[in-house]
Amino acid sequence: MAPRIMNDFRSCRVIAAAMSLAGLVSLAVASAACVNKKEVAEAKSSVYDAEFAIVYSAAVAAVRDLYPRLDEDPSIGVIKTAWHQVKYNDPGADDPKSVQSRDQTAGVGGASPNTGLGYNPSLARRVTFIRFDVHVGGGRPWRVRVIGTASQLEPGNALPTDMKGAAKPHWLAGRTDALTVAIHRRLKKFAQRAPTVVEDVAVEVPKTKVAGEIPDGARAAAQEIVLAIEQRDADALRAQCAADVVWSLGAAPGVDGAMAMWQADPGVFTQMQKSIAAGCAPDGADVVCPAATSRGGWQLRLALRGAAWKLAAFVAVD
Repeated sequence: MAPRIMNDFRSCRVIAAAMSLAGLVSLAVASAACVNKKEVAEAKSSVYDAEFAIVYSAAVAAVRDLYPRLDEDPSIGVIKTAWHQVKYNDPGADDPKSVQSRDQTAGVGGASPNTGLGYNPSLARRVTFIRFDVHVGGGRPWRVRVIGTASQLEPGNALPTDMKGAAKPHWLAGRTDALTVAIHRRLKKFAQRAPTVVEDVAVEVPKTKVAGEIPDGARAAAQEIVLAIEQRDADALRAQCAADVVWSLGAAPGVDGAMAMWQADPGVFTQMQKSIAAGCAPDGADVVCPAATSRGGWQLRLALRGAAWKLAAFVAVD
């Protein structure tokens, strides 16, 4: 039977204290347990009548409290967290008792005789990650939208896989709501009810403009690279890479190594976007973005592979 969620303040304190003593869960989980449906509905239907700087700063602070590693750009009103590991990744994700119960039934646990190190096998099967995109926009009064994404690294796989459709974890909506409410609590004195509740719908994302006198195919490839980065779509970015893509001078080229290293350091994607945004130019049969860069600066190279333009290199210029 699913655990009962307690929403009163005293119960939340008990849950948070128990989780803190267990040492197995982040503040984000405790917050998710202490959010009620009424507050979630209020947060989702609110807009904030204050200066943009006030709303945006409050959103950044709320996000950083729960997910400290992030990139943010006030010029476009976007906050993007890095991938953060989710501690509970079995079907009873946020319920440590269900994990303990299954382990006891299986005859394993924190002091399992089957392991010399005393680790809990139920927590070692796979690693799950979560990240968020937070958008502040619409003009005054400002609307704040939170979009959560989950991925999972299965044993034996080199890279995590996005969890979509039926694979989307049950706890993702709760943690997304928890972050939405955390931002709302900081801005509550500026809140007013939106005239209508706008449902999130899929919209066609406009193509990024790529400056420079370059072939149309190269421009389209650069646009697809930027789109894949903005949507955090690793599969789409991989599809734009050449099989022999160079990701580090002196390292063996290859798309598997490139994707693994780039995903380990999200700052690389920011540099990749900046390189394309700076404009591109022909370089022999290839195209480089930017057209010129100083020593140590990043440069992206597009080249033909057969009839298709592909990301052939992204390295710091030596």
